Amino acid sequence: MRGKHRAGPDNARLRQLRREDRQYIRYCHERFAELGQRVRYWRARAEVAEGRLQAKEQQLQRQTEQLMARDTELETLRRQLKAASDDTVETPIPAELAAA
Repeated sequence: MRGKHRAGPDNARLRQLRREDRQYIRYCHERFAELGQRVRYWRARAEVAEGRLQAKEQQLQRQTEQLMARDTELETLRRQLKAASDDTVETPIPAELAAA
């Protein structure tokens, strides 16, 4: 008598629910795959942005070091100029002393 027994309304309802659950699970898998792609995309963009930021920070550091070196050099040149101008100031000699 096997096979001749028809499924009752409860079994039909359970099968319907199972089909709906499988469809929902498929939908969730597709959605998770899509979200995974988005996550990978945004991670890649973040890595690119982080690389650019590091490059900018390094450039800024180099420029800061160059400016500091230039400031040091300018200060040295100012001191040298001041010392040179102090040492080489000529005092006018009166004409009587020059003739003597």
